[in-house]
Amino acid sequence: MGNRTWHAPRHPPSIPVWLLLAAVLLPTELQAQRRNRDDWQRVPDVIAALAIGEGSRVADVGAGSGYFTEHLAAEVGAIGRVFAVDISQRALSQLRRLVEDQGLDNVEVVRGEPDDPKLPERSLDAVLVVDAYHEMTEYQAMLSGMFRALKPGGRLVILDLIPSNPSQSRDRQTASHELSIALAEQEVREAGFEVLKRDELFAESGRHRGQWMLVARR
Repeated sequence: MGNRTWHAPRHPPSIPVWLLLAAVLLPTELQAQRRNRDDWQRVPDVIAALAIGEGSRVADVGAGSGYFTEHLAAEVGAIGRVFAVDISQRALSQLRRLVEDQGLDNVEVVRGEPDDPKLPERSLDAVLVVDAYHEMTEYQAMLSGMFRALKPGGRLVILDLIPSNPSQSRDRQTASHELSIALAEQEVREAGFEVLKRDELFAESGRHRGQWMLVARR
């Protein structure tokens, strides 16, 4: 259901089925798939959690095929800026194609590294990470990079997959491409963020256990 890959090269990438299909689907089929996601993803609530609007500067880290990038671009408008970050060549190609096809002049596609989102420091109002945090093998370095990129008071919003067994070790959870909100909250706090809100069951698509949402502030 997600659209994120953030494994270091030494690990085989985990690409959700719908993202793999996106590479071969006709544009009209992909559009229909995105509309279906709109039914359950609660995009307006994600935007509200980010506390962004016209003119904001925001990053979509682990942007995948650009589902949220497109929504963020519409929200921040022509004078705002969206940094769509990924490390997957497939995702980067899809993002560039989206930017070109949709004329998203306010979106900059960024090739990140497994330990660095490659974002400008102290310049962002918000950072969004959807279904990608559990894939980040160098999560401490990534959190540090996102912390540095945010302005004071800027927000970090993470959505990720609810694990089947949250009591398992972090390695076992991420091997199943999921992560407990408790582990993520601990790591976010250790990186220097203030946690504002946690929602243990934020969204459900009917095809998985759902997503949690964590909202933090620099």
